Amino acid sequence: MQIGIDDSEVHYQFEQPKSIGNSITLPTDITGLEKIDEIILALTEQVTYRLRKYDLLANVVNVQLRTKDFQDYSHQKKLAHSTNSTREIYDIAKEIAKEMYKGEFIRLIGVRCDDLCDKTQIQLSIFDNSSSEKQEKLDKSLDILKEKYGYDFIKRGAIIEAEKIVKIKRKQL
Repeated sequence: MQIGIDDSEVHYQFEQPKSIGNSITLPTDITGLEKIDEIILALTEQVTYRLRKYDLLANVVNVQLRTKDFQDYSHQKKLAHSTNSTREIYDIAKEIAKEMYKGEFIRLIGVRCDDLCDKTQIQLSIFDNSSSEKQEKLDKSLDILKEKYGYDFIKRGAIIEAEKIVKIKRKQL
């Protein structure tokens, strides 16, 4: 008899993530909201891409900043409606960062979406406008190009600027 060995089949059951996020420790400390916003856009692009891959929507956006003195700031905001739109989540994340940022040198930036729900479980409003539909089509088109030709095939201009500061590693699904 061998102790600790089990030859039975492993049964794996996939569970939806409870949150999706990404953060990066910068190679050099940065300062200024413009540079911070560039990194936030790159992180948001990755987070929302993963949200759409899982057919999930976020209800809360969280932003984390860590200073060069290792002081952490983390704020979150509940959204008016569930979304996985890069533009909407980026706008909220930028707003949160602006509220938190006090002019210090920043070492780490993170973006996370919480309180996730399945896309099929939301109730649509009759007041939704066509601009959100256009944004959804744009995000979906970009996702298709990334799937077909590789994640780095197409990028937003500001992400190219962010990559001049740091190469952001993409988390795999």
